[in-house]
Amino acid sequence: MALDKLLWKKYRLNNNQQAREEIILKHLGLVRYAVGRIIIMLPDQIEAEDLESYGIIGLIEAVEKFDYQRGVEFSTFALPRIKGEIYDYLRSKDWLPDNMRRELKRVEEQRENFKAKTGREPDQKELAELTGISENRLNTIERHSQLANWISLSHEFDGAELIELIAADLDQAVDRLTDQEAVDLLSKKIDLLSENEKLVLTLYYYEELTQVEIAEVLELSAARVSQLHSQAIRRLRGMLSRSKEYFF
Repeated sequence: MALDKLLWKKYRLNNNQQAREEIILKHLGLVRYAVGRIIIMLPDQIEAEDLESYGIIGLIEAVEKFDYQRGVEFSTFALPRIKGEIYDYLRSKDWLPDNMRRELKRVEEQRENFKAKTGREPDQKELAELTGISENRLNTIERHSQLANWISLSHEFDGAELIELIAADLDQAVDRLTDQEAVDLLSKKIDLLSENEKLVLTLYYYEELTQVEIAEVLELSAARVSQLHSQAIRRLRGMLSRSKEYFF
């Protein structure tokens, strides 16, 4: 810890670039950790090296912005920025293959046609027969589609960064992470959510489960989990927008 503080002092007080480089190299494990958690959710064509390169950008940004005198652990400060860069990259990348996109379109068309005729959703076996796509392939297509939607809706991750996700100004929200009033307010608002909404937030942001794992725990479809997540975030934003004095 003393060595860490000495490095930060050298970098901040003397603009020592060697100290800056040592800090970055010392914390590359944070990038590997972030990539390790994210990549298990993604299709095979996504390369870990690509994610790591964007994660390093987030790490460098965190090093440049971190105030070592605040008493906050650097890993706590850096992880959301590392993950944020990775997810920004994934959101900008159309990583659903063309053939899978065509299959997904066929699946959605057949699902809608079936529902219009019968008034209910087809099960996987019926959908497989209607589309000529095996049930295993259907599961893969739908999981990848749901992940694409999940990534497009997600911003910051882990428990504390839930405040950052909801607050409009990221830097100001980070400044308030040490403000117990803000944390207490968020906790009170979360208590107003439905049980399933609270469970989804807890399992994803605090227990760090994936979307698929949450679906298994709650015995819901992955699509429903994604819907509950976005619904909960919208409700919290609405409630907190009426309490802006805690953040701004």
